[in-house]
Amino acid sequence: MARARTLAVLLTLLGSCGEEPAPSSSPAPATPGTPPGSGEAAFAPEAPSPGAPVRVFFDLARHLARAERWHGDARVIDLGDPSGHQHTLGGWRTRTGETALVDGASVALLTNVTGHLVIPLEAPDRCRVTMRARGVADGRASVYLDDETVGHVALPTDGSFSTVHVDLPPERCTPGEHDLRLRVARTGALAGRPRVGLAIDWLRVGPADDPPQGPPALGGPDRLVIPAGWTLAYPFEVPASARLRAAVRGPLALSIERDGRAIEPLERGAADARGGAGVLDLDLGRFAGEVVRLRLRAAGGEVSLEAPAVVVPAPAAIRPPRRVRHALVYLTDTLRADRLRVYAPRTRVETPGLSAWARRATAFLAGHTQENWTKPSCATLLSGLYPWEHQATTEDAVVPDGVELLSERLRAEGLHTGAFVANGFVSDRFGFRQGWGLFRNYVREGRRNQARFVAADVLEWLDARPTDRGFFLYVHTIDPHVPYSPPREDLERYDAEPYEGPVDFGRDRALLESVKSGALRLNARDRVRLEALYDGEISYHDRHFASVMEGLERRGLADDTIVVFTADHGEEFWDHGSVGHGHSVFEELIRVPLIVRWPGVTDAGGPDGAARIDAPVGLVDVMPTILDALGLPIPDTLSGRSLAPMLRGALEDAPPLALAGFMDGWRAIVVGRLKLVQRTPARWMLYDLAADPGETTDLAATRPLAVRYLRGLLGLGLAAAERPPADRTFEAARTAIDAETRAQLEALGYAGASRAPTTDGAGEAASDE
Repeated sequence: MARARTLAVLLTLLGSCGEEPAPSSSPAPATPGTPPGSGEAAFAPEAPSPGAPVRVFFDLARHLARAERWHGDARVIDLGDPSGHQHTLGGWRTRTGETALVDGASVALLTNVTGHLVIPLEAPDRCRVTMRARGVADGRASVYLDDETVGHVALPTDGSFSTVHVDLPPERCTPGEHDLRLRVARTGALAGRPRVGLAIDWLRVGPADDPPQGPPALGGPDRLVIPAGWTLAYPFEVPASARLRAAVRGPLALSIERDGRAIEPLERGAADARGGAGVLDLDLGRFAGEVVRLRLRAAGGEVSLEAPAVVVPAPAAIRPPRRVRHALVYLTDTLRADRLRVYAPRTRVETPGLSAWARRATAFLAGHTQENWTKPSCATLLSGLYPWEHQATTEDAVVPDGVELLSERLRAEGLHTGAFVANGFVSDRFGFRQGWGLFRNYVREGRRNQARFVAADVLEWLDARPTDRGFFLYVHTIDPHVPYSPPREDLERYDAEPYEGPVDFGRDRALLESVKSGALRLNARDRVRLEALYDGEISYHDRHFASVMEGLERRGLADDTIVVFTADHGEEFWDHGSVGHGHSVFEELIRVPLIVRWPGVTDAGGPDGAARIDAPVGLVDVMPTILDALGLPIPDTLSGRSLAPMLRGALEDAPPLALAGFMDGWRAIVVGRLKLVQRTPARWMLYDLAADPGETTDLAATRPLAVRYLRGLLGLGLAAAERPPADRTFEAARTAIDAETRAQLEALGYAGASRAPTTDGAGEAASDE
């Protein structure tokens, strides 16, 4: 494994020992930057004394796709390379995300008459855009910057590539991210695609005298090679006690950049009198908690770096894996993470059953669903694919037959499978019946779907199961979903005062839709009642969750069962001016509880609830985690990664991320403490979730480096640029929703809640849900 080799080289060089980090199975994305210039310190390294045990936090060679390439003062964008997806948003709404081999060159394809690229501009004196490309049917192309026409180019259509340039108006070259749009008159067939406008090899953005030179090769999985005059720049959030380590040969210059500050040279090392290789061991601790761009420049000749990595202190021990026999995924519909004491110790909501169970579990504090409503979220949970891959994102969408659900995989492995589902969207009608021995959908079958009935059925199923086989059990309760109607004792925990207002789901099951649309306006007293009803449902549900967990214990199954507790989405109560769910990607809707009990691995919880991991993860990671814990192989075709290494105490070898979206109208990424919400290629917001968990202050205008960092990672993540190559996108499938199914969904408070988004006047996706 590349990561193990990186650590082995570091340990040999530095004389320290540490636990071998677990291999990463998740992709990591990219960032943009300021050109390398003066103010850098030349670095000729010397070997330090042996250090403490370390583990790799960021393997720079293995994650070369996250680096920016610079040649002198020009930013060089290799669009046929995985790093190019930093600028294509992975193809989401840009039509530039597909790559192909054309005439020996790996290129990006503009798969329509119009395509977009996100490019960084640095200063008015670096406004030349140089492009190596070829046309297909018509080589004439118009170039737009932020919707303004800035030039025209002519490219050959005879199969040859040509280098052309456009000089952008200096007044348009404001520092920051810009939308570069290319438009041709006609498309043609190329590389097996029927509609291609252009094939683009690379772009350079720099000064007017910038030489039209393409990007060089830059190394392999364990090594970086930087030609003279070139720079690699890596953006990342620096962890505590971080050090930069590598074996270095050649004249390396190091500098670091932060938002709002001048480029800062890093300390010099003493020159190696022999001119040979040396060891770089640089303390980055003073930058802890900041997003930086670390720049590695070949100052006067070629530089090679072996095993370059940002490292952090190793843990005392990494717990060994333990294979279990059974798996249980327990999903509570519409449950906000901040209503649970594991996540919010000061919450008023009482969930003693969950808190007691979680003392032997691990909670992911930045767990995120990949969509904001039930069907796509649950399809992701059970397939290990993103919503934009499995395509089950609209009201009438069906999980395609070609998507293998976890139930199918485990049944094929000989496990006894059962599902107890209280939401009508996760049903046979929408493709969720695949792979289950028993599949009970309470809504479709006309059964009472409160938690006490579901729990009783689950325990009965456990008693009737064949004991000579392992089992996979999926439990999907719905009590915190509208219509909220908890028992009086649970309501009165949170609102014991008399109430005669309009908030009464017994009279109007679609009440929340009326509030959302503005047809019903609630006063302060009504709002208190509404949230009390929701909180009461959570406390009611907790008793029955506890009965299932206690049932596992009484039957002697708990110590051989991995249990994942989660939710498909949250619920808004005016956090951003609305109520309910299915309308945004803010944290109240996409941050969900994700708590794992893996016997023998997560047993060291705490008296206040659970051990905690703050790395961003998602429902897309549940399927590979279950397979890992059961000792089964994880297919390369999954987009999620196993969380088993983190649960055991290891790190991934690059900063982890969580992606989310809403149909085709929103995309979001969480990395560390930061979150980027992308509405269109030209509209975005940036939030610091640690300082501003309510996402009230958009920092995009003042944190351009952080925006570039997250947007680059978003593009790499959407393109699966750091995953093993695989075809993960399926054709969308649809079904007609008949009157009976419609009535069943409306009884749950659904009122067209998940129609495909329309397009608003700004050209971006919009939805009334």
